[in-house]
Amino acid sequence: MTSDVPRPKQDGKGGHLYHDPVVNLSPAQLIAEAWQRESAQTQEFWRQAEAKRREQYSAARPPRPRSGRM
Repeated sequence: MTSDVPRPKQDGKGGHLYHDPVVNLSPAQLIAEAWQRESAQTQEFWRQAEAKRREQYSAARPPRPRSGRM
């Protein structure tokens, strides 16, 4: 089966005709750029979700009972 999705055209050298500037960025830089593209509402949603997660996992937990085996 063939796909109707258009593919980037290639030149005679076998490379792509376009240059993707993202290639030279680190993962941290890519994440920072993606964060800047998010809406203010989405950023606030993730800030609140992270605060809830931090509170949940940093809260003191009751000690677990020890088993009687040795």
